[in-house]
Amino acid sequence: MVITFAWMTVNGPLLSIRNLQISINGNSLLSLDSLDVNPGEIHGIIGESGSGKSLTLFGVMGLLSPALSVSGSIQLNGIELMGLSETAWRGIRGKEIGMIFQEPMTALNPQMRCGKQLMESALIHEKDIELAKGKVERKLMQLGLGDILDRILSAYPHQLSGGQRQRVMIAMACVHEPPLILADEPTTALDSVARQQVMRDLERICKDQGSSLLWVSHELDLVKQYAEGVTVLKKGVCLAQGDSLTVFGEQAHLYVKELIEAMPSGVWVKPLVEFLPVLEIRDLGKTYQQKGWEVKALRGFTDILHRGETLAIVGLSGSGKSTLAKLLVALELPTEGSIELNSKSLNRRPPTGIQMVFQDPYSSLNPNDKSIDAVSEVVEWINKGKKNVDYTKENNTFMHETKSGCREKAMALLREVGFDLRLAEAYPHEMSGGQRQRLCIARALASDPKVLILDEAVAALDPLVQKQVLDLLLGLQRDRGLAYIFITHNLEVARAIAHRIVFLEKGEQQPLPSDWLSV
Repeated sequence: MVITFAWMTVNGPLLSIRNLQISINGNSLLSLDSLDVNPGEIHGIIGESGSGKSLTLFGVMGLLSPALSVSGSIQLNGIELMGLSETAWRGIRGKEIGMIFQEPMTALNPQMRCGKQLMESALIHEKDIELAKGKVERKLMQLGLGDILDRILSAYPHQLSGGQRQRVMIAMACVHEPPLILADEPTTALDSVARQQVMRDLERICKDQGSSLLWVSHELDLVKQYAEGVTVLKKGVCLAQGDSLTVFGEQAHLYVKELIEAMPSGVWVKPLVEFLPVLEIRDLGKTYQQKGWEVKALRGFTDILHRGETLAIVGLSGSGKSTLAKLLVALELPTEGSIELNSKSLNRRPPTGIQMVFQDPYSSLNPNDKSIDAVSEVVEWINKGKKNVDYTKENNTFMHETKSGCREKAMALLREVGFDLRLAEAYPHEMSGGQRQRLCIARALASDPKVLILDEAVAALDPLVQKQVLDLLLGLQRDRGLAYIFITHNLEVARAIAHRIVFLEKGEQQPLPSDWLSV
């Protein structure tokens, strides 16, 4: 079946959704009466985790699970998409509808170089290799990767920063300049300057081509700035819909006001009373070399972190933030410099006494492990070989080394981080992003670290859940005396929970630029 779209003759909405009902085993997941997106319009969908935002996009893209019951109408330029064969969809995806997925690390193939993946996407609808290559390079340059184009094309996904991976995903979705672009949290992993640049790029692409952007986001400031139309979802139901000024105006829905009030503002931490050094870093550096190119990812980083202190690390994507984190947990070895934890040289193999909560909770968890097993596995490994010890809340030890004792400790940690214990036997895909991040925090605490590194730990969370996790972290810091290194692209979050802020640029510590202060 071949479907022909006459884009230049669109009369009315480009995308029209009517009475879309999605459920599983009789439980409603989404009930959307209507949603229209006009040619060239940027339409934002906001709401908390589990509200049906991503389900809406998957429905438009024809990617819903067969296990779901789906009814209603989704039309693209008057052509019904519901019920299309997979053969018909192969002619639509990428060419007529492009999609930017939320988690690039899981969406990209870890065993393929990024250039090959981009070319694979381009060659599906463009058979001329040179033309396809030109499209790929042009999109990467439009997204600010022109200066490191060769490195991006030759790199595997894990060799790029989170922001660079997201840009690769955006280039892949837009390489054929489709009339409809779907974006699921496209700026989540990007720094304050880069996310503005990406949104300006997407806005420009949409306006130049007359394309539409249906955009899911929890970053309300960006939605207010760029979206012309907004749909607000909660628990699968549309609470509000209209133009941006109306949805965010004085007569905004109470739920929208709750989302706005949950955004970080002001200073949430109390000044340090005691200055007890925990972590001392001196002239730390890391250089990567591979087949003719060399990258100095970190140069001469020096700092002292105290007990109960939070140091925020901010900077552009690829500035060395994640490299610093990997050095501190011994996932990478430094090229130069020294690290001391409690006045002792840091172990060159994990565990180092420093633990990390990664940027993407879904990809950092084993999809085949239940929640309780993800934590108890660490407890067992850390306490392997210890005899006659048992866990007590006071001294954080074990009296006996048994699986039941480890599971008991794991349950105590899950309870401490506010994890929903009904999900103790659940797998990562069966829980929300907020619950997955709480699980990752519990797993990090299982080895009783003195320092916790939080690599964009709240970047993918909606405002309400983000505030809950930040409140949790502040409570853990107060109760345990933890020191945090908080890697973030969000200055408002950094100002709210950090005692100090360090800005990294091209691997070096620099004063905070004036353009960041104005973002």
